[in-house]
Amino acid sequence: MTSAFTGTGAFTFGLDETSIPFLALFAVVWLLSGLYTAITTPAADRPRLFAYYVPSAVGGIGVAAASDAVSFYLCFALMALPAWGLITHTRSAESRRAGAIYLTLTVVGEALLLAALVLLVVETGTTSLPGYRDAIAGLPSAALITTLVLATIALKIGMLPLSGILSLTYTYTPTGPAAALAGASTKVGALAMLRLLPAGGMPPGWADAVMVLGLTTAFGAAVLGVLTDHPRAVLGYSSASQMGLVLIAAGAGLSDTNAATLAYGAVVTYALHHGLAKAALVLGDDVVQRLSGRRARSVALAALALPALALVGAPLTSGFVAKYALKDAVHAVGGDISAAVYVGLSWAAVGTAALMLRFFALTLQPRETTPGNARGAALVWGLLLMLVATATWMWPSDWNQHAISSAFSLSSLWAALWPGLIALGVWGVIARIVPGGTRYRAVVEPGDLLTMVARGASRWAARADRPRPVAAGRSEARSSSLAEPLLGAERGYLRWTIAATTFVLVALALAWLALG
Repeated sequence: MTSAFTGTGAFTFGLDETSIPFLALFAVVWLLSGLYTAITTPAADRPRLFAYYVPSAVGGIGVAAASDAVSFYLCFALMALPAWGLITHTRSAESRRAGAIYLTLTVVGEALLLAALVLLVVETGTTSLPGYRDAIAGLPSAALITTLVLATIALKIGMLPLSGILSLTYTYTPTGPAAALAGASTKVGALAMLRLLPAGGMPPGWADAVMVLGLTTAFGAAVLGVLTDHPRAVLGYSSASQMGLVLIAAGAGLSDTNAATLAYGAVVTYALHHGLAKAALVLGDDVVQRLSGRRARSVALAALALPALALVGAPLTSGFVAKYALKDAVHAVGGDISAAVYVGLSWAAVGTAALMLRFFALTLQPRETTPGNARGAALVWGLLLMLVATATWMWPSDWNQHAISSAFSLSSLWAALWPGLIALGVWGVIARIVPGGTRYRAVVEPGDLLTMVARGASRWAARADRPRPVAAGRSEARSSSLAEPLLGAERGYLRWTIAATTFVLVALALAWLALG
């Protein structure tokens, strides 16, 4: 690996073969999503929205080029924390609850990441980020560091049982920022896989366990997504499902050094492919609602099929390239577990196809038309679609060569087609024989388990804060009216104090446990 890093002291940024594709992806997604936001957001709302969007974008782009542990952590946090303001922008009760859940999980993830980085710095004696991947397996705390990093990644990518976090953030965030979170924010989890997970050297059980977790997430999130009824929530569960596949790729490289090279390529190509396709799906759903006229909407729906087919892995799409890279990595691992996972990958594509069918069924349902600049929005979306169609095929690398050489092979074409055909056939049968067809009511609300826990916690807090009966009187009422704002401020202060203290204590406790 050749590097061209610059900087002095603790804060260094630069480019290498890992940072370049992620920097390109993050810059394109954040910039195009920001342009879409500027075009479609009312002028009165732009300052408040961009006050959160800009720092999150700076962190999201900077994290790709960070070459030391301190810069990586600070950019990671700068991207993640302001996203709370994007999720809660509408100020509805649902968006505030989604923001609270997001912020809680983000704080936990930051603590876990901080602990992992502290251990890496102490045990390697350096803050240089590129060297960690090859050094981790030989460290005394390799198992703990790998566990902490995997836990951080699980919170970022929505691994089961936390898949609901992505459906919440996608559903309640305005369209432009939602596309940025969908296309770039979750892919920081993929970047962390390449920077902070071992490249071979771990016991074989690690690879098997992580690949099984990834496959379980791919199937479980797909089931949850098919059972929800908001287009963005479906896309959120789809992202969790697809990132489960990325986790499989990362797992494949934990134990076998030879497989680690193929796993690296699979993670990169999946990040590029999924980041562009998912951002295009989020923007495309909004563009369809903005367009008026049957012909314009039909053209938009046809164009929306491109990123949807890419996620399924249809022939000649970016997903076709990604699936080939992933299968190559899993095949190189060897063993019964990897063989079972290899077979499961094709069936996971059936789940992805079902998610896309559900997404289209919901997009076609009449909704309130979104006002705004439809022509400008469609132009930005068109630029993103062009990248979806070409980026993974044209990128100069080794990880797309197998797909290119097999693009017109009949066996490869059939392997890429049959999962979608099965999903389409089952969908057609359901539409014909089930009352209401594919327009069934939702069984799963956005956030699933996380929303249920948050709602229960709110009810418990409401009962705990319920005032005790007091004797009626003007003095008591006046005292209560004066005291309530002070008590509210105190409760808010205590919540933030407890959260910040917990953050620091968890990080220090984990570091002490490893070093003690």
